[in-house]
Amino acid sequence: MLVGQAPGPAERESRRPFSGRAGKELDRWMLRAGFENADEFRRLTYIAALMRCFPGRNRAGSGDLRPPPAAVANCAHWLDAELRLLRPKVLILVGQMAITRFLGPGPLEERVGHRFGARPVMVPLPHPSGQNRWLNEAHNRDRLASALHLIAQLRLTLAPPRVSASNS
Repeated sequence: MLVGQAPGPAERESRRPFSGRAGKELDRWMLRAGFENADEFRRLTYIAALMRCFPGRNRAGSGDLRPPPAAVANCAHWLDAELRLLRPKVLILVGQMAITRFLGPGPLEERVGHRFGARPVMVPLPHPSGQNRWLNEAHNRDRLASALHLIAQLRLTLAPPRVSASNS
């Protein structure tokens, strides 16, 4: 299971999570984590968000508004119900808001590249938005690579085996 922040304008139109530019980057990350393609990642991963509706654009028009705490709290029962129903083995936390929701406050530098918990195992990632400047630092790109390696390891131990066309 993956938990993000909130849908953006592309998601509002497509009704599909991570369907905009950030989603394309997330798909590239998941290829690095060992998924065959974006379809496989999305077929095997339930995607949820802290806030269920688009919070709007910021005043400068250069990005989306941060979901307000009251709106996140208002939507929390949906996420809590999904967690109870799905009981995920792995929880990929995308962005500081999702990371804080599950791990409490703390810098990305101390979170990304590490795993937390046992059931579910939580793997924090930075937000894949083009507005995110955190990955401009080489050390942070290394942290992302470590996080994607963790996801790859977890995928190998927890995912159903791949079936090739010749075996089916």
